[in-house]
Amino acid sequence: MENSKKILNALRSAGIKYEHYTHRALTNVLDRKPLGLDYGGYTCKNLLITTRNEARFLLCMLPAEKEADLKAMRDRFQTARLCFASDEALLRLLDQVKGSVGVLSAINDPGNTVEIVLDSELKNAARIAMHPGVITETVVLSGSELERFVLGLGKKLHYFDF
Repeated sequence: MENSKKILNALRSAGIKYEHYTHRALTNVLDRKPLGLDYGGYTCKNLLITTRNEARFLLCMLPAEKEADLKAMRDRFQTARLCFASDEALLRLLDQVKGSVGVLSAINDPGNTVEIVLDSELKNAARIAMHPGVITETVVLSGSELERFVLGLGKKLHYFDF
């Protein structure tokens, strides 16, 4: 719950326009749409990807039905082989556990270790539904407001066609 308050306060302080909802716990992003918890927006999954030696971390947000092609990402970002980050890295870098990770959790990375990668479709999206650090809440904001928030955190932001 602390992460949620921190994220919501940061959104308010930055003047970001958003909607906030509470609901029953969601453990799978694909459950959103049938339950009407997509709030008319994109439902996305969030993945923390890293190089094997953990020299680089990429927090990716992509529509739930898409797959992350790690080889294509490796080529695009000119990195060594990529893999999914460990649970320990999620906790250390984003103060999150598997299932509750989202781009808004980048607020917990003041050292700017994590780079943000958004699917290109999201750039002009009118509505994107995402967790604010807990699986019992949803924040809905536009792609432009999400971009403004991420850049306001001082994060490197990339767009990628997943």
